[in-house]
Amino acid sequence: MKKSLLTTINQRGFVLPYVLFVIALAIIIVTANVHLYQDEIRITHNQSEQLKIETLFQMARMQFKEDIFNQNESNSTMSYVFPYGNVLIEYAELSELQYHLFFTIQTDTGITHSIINRIKLKPE
Repeated sequence: MKKSLLTTINQRGFVLPYVLFVIALAIIIVTANVHLYQDEIRITHNQSEQLKIETLFQMARMQFKEDIFNQNESNSTMSYVFPYGNVLIEYAELSELQYHLFFTIQTDTGITHSIINRIKLKPE
């Protein structure tokens, strides 16, 4: 009669590859979840900065509409300080009530963004 191999009779040697596979799979899953979480944090931060920029743009635009009629001097820049950051508006008058605006927006975290916009004002 033939003698059987010990590995086919005793299965204790097969446990190590299974354990290593399960541990490797767990490490891969945890690492992937950590990277996804870091990406979500980065995306959330960028979205909040974009929201700040849009808010500053709208606030400065409305303030410009109010201030342009009250301004007596022929200065082509206006600067505003808001709680979320600073806005510098450089403008050129195209017609009596139409302006070409160049916004330079800097948030409180230091991110700078530029926007070009035209505005047509209604007479008071």
